[in-house]
Amino acid sequence: MKWVIYICLLVLSVSCSPHREKEKVEKPQERIISRDEAVGELPCFKCHSYQKFVSPEKGAFSHSIHMTTGYHCNQCHRFEAHRFMKTDLSVCNTCHNIKTFTYAASGFPAKFNHESHAKLGCKECHTGIFQMKKGTSRMTMDAIYQGRYCGACHNGKKAFSSSDCGRCHEMNAFKKPVTYKVESIGNVSFSHEFHTQIFPCDNCHPKVFEMKRTQKKMTMDAMYNGKYCGSCHNGEKAFPSTDCGKCHKR
Repeated sequence: MKWVIYICLLVLSVSCSPHREKEKVEKPQERIISRDEAVGELPCFKCHSYQKFVSPEKGAFSHSIHMTTGYHCNQCHRFEAHRFMKTDLSVCNTCHNIKTFTYAASGFPAKFNHESHAKLGCKECHTGIFQMKKGTSRMTMDAIYQGRYCGACHNGKKAFSSSDCGRCHEMNAFKKPVTYKVESIGNVSFSHEFHTQIFPCDNCHPKVFEMKRTQKKMTMDAMYNGKYCGSCHNGEKAFPSTDCGKCHKR
């Protein structure tokens, strides 16, 4: 009789083991917890202070504002201990348009594709290079050439050089020659379109010319001394600035 009982127990243990293994493998379904639970129960805040993420710094991302609107941590971030914290940008797009926008502060509007840049991760740019709010970063091409703002990556190594203006800026205005009015000897018509087919923009800007018209600052004496147009039009790189009829037209 005892042998019969032992055999029955053995059969039951073998038949039940696959079910036990299945129970071990199956993971519980992810649960979207409430906002208050997110702050109190997420493992990050077991050690880290939540106050670190509610900084009122102007232009920085405000966690506190987004918390009060009803969003909570695990709607935007996926956590796995200290391994990673990945941001889900699809949540941001429900309220914000972070795809493509245009900077029109200069005479040559620049289109920025936020969607393609965001693949690198938000923290690559924010808030170390750019503030979170559009318009709070006062960009100039001089600063970009010095490695700030877009120039932090667009330096010809990480990404194409910022001197390749046509990659970002709409250059239609350059197709029309710039006319400098000069009394007595005749006006000068300058073609950006012609010169940019030969030289990149940073050959002249901002080393030789500022990023604005310099009509009242240029003098022929300065050019003869190798400044402004005379830095190239010296008879070696290009025809000399003493050949007045090449540029001045009555």
